[in-house]
Parts: sequence; C-alpha cells; structure tokens
Amino acid sequence: MGRAARQRKRSRMKTLAELAADHPEIFEREWNKRLNSWMVLIAENAGKLRNRNGSRVAPLFDIVGEALACLKFCGEEAFRKYSNQTYDVLTTECCRQLAKHIDPVIFRPTFFPEQKPDLSTR
Repeated sequence: MGRAARQRKRSRMKTLAELAADHPEIFEREWNKRLNSWMVLIAENAGKLRNRNGSRVAPLFDIVGEALACLKFCGEEAFRKYSNQTYDVLTTECCRQLAKHIDPVIFRPTFFPEQKPDLSTR
C-alpha cells in the first residue's frame, strides 16, 4: 500500500470515528456501505492467490480483521454495537465465497432447526 493509499485509509477511519461519536445514524449508514464494499472485495478475491500484476492477494479472512480494527478505531460504543454483526456478515461471506471455489456442498447454512438432518441414525 502506497503512501497516498495509507493517507486515504487514515482519513476514512478518522471520518468514521467522528461520525460514530457525533452522528450515530449517519455512521450506521456509512458502516453498512463499507460492509457491502468489503463483501464485494471478498467475492472478487475468493479463490485467487495472485492479482493481475502477479503480486500476492491477502487471505480473505484478513478483511475481517481489517474491518474489526477499523471499527475498534471508531470507539468502544461503535465496536460494541456493530462488532458481532460485522464479524458474522464478513466471515459468512468469506466461507460462502470460498465454498463456491472448493465445493458448494461444504457451505449450506441451515437456518431452521426442523430442516437439520438427523445424523444420529447414520
């Protein structure tokens, strides 16, 4: 990451921290935009080891750590309020996108208890 990219990232984090402190409703909207952009990034990088230039692509789950670090920078209240949702959304997306490249059968979330297969009879 170049110097300009680091400065832009620092500026975005500072803006998010200010919004979290002063305007929580705007922060929530901006945070959801950021989550969506990370989900797009996860979808683009899933299954890739190298980018177009031939340099190494960071592991998908590093995006989750980056998101949580950004949220931690925004303050304790924002972290407490959004960390679980952020972690769940991004890790689920990482698993879902990786499963598409490995074997889609390995990621089939079951949201309804009555649909779970009975494994005790096997």
